[in-house]
Amino acid sequence: MNAKTLIATALVVSFAGTGAAFAQEATQDFPVPQWKSSITRAEVIATLKAAPAAQASYGEASTAPKAASTLSRTQVQAETREALRLGAIGSDEGMVRVATPAQAEQIRAEGLRVLDGTVARAQ
Repeated sequence: MNAKTLIATALVVSFAGTGAAFAQEATQDFPVPQWKSSITRAEVIATLKAAPAAQASYGEASTAPKAASTLSRTQVQAETREALRLGAIGSDEGMVRVATPAQAEQIRAEGLRVLDGTVARAQ
């Protein structure tokens, strides 16, 4: 019983010593840069107040520009179905398929055909 207590005490002391060896202060010996501004604080505040709120919000949190599409939803769906039918696109992860110029023209023509049909039905 006495040996178990002695071993446990030795382990606790050794772990405490190990932790103390790694617990050193994290200081760096790099010089601190001294920044000099060319404008005053009042000029910065005046500039921020003069700028519109939409233009002042740059950075990571700003919204990404939205891509403007000239194609309708039905035209995109028709072109996708035609590309799948021709085998120009697929779900193979290991292989990238590129449509030939003839296939690209067939895909575009299918989109225009569906668009013309949609316009004719609307009239």
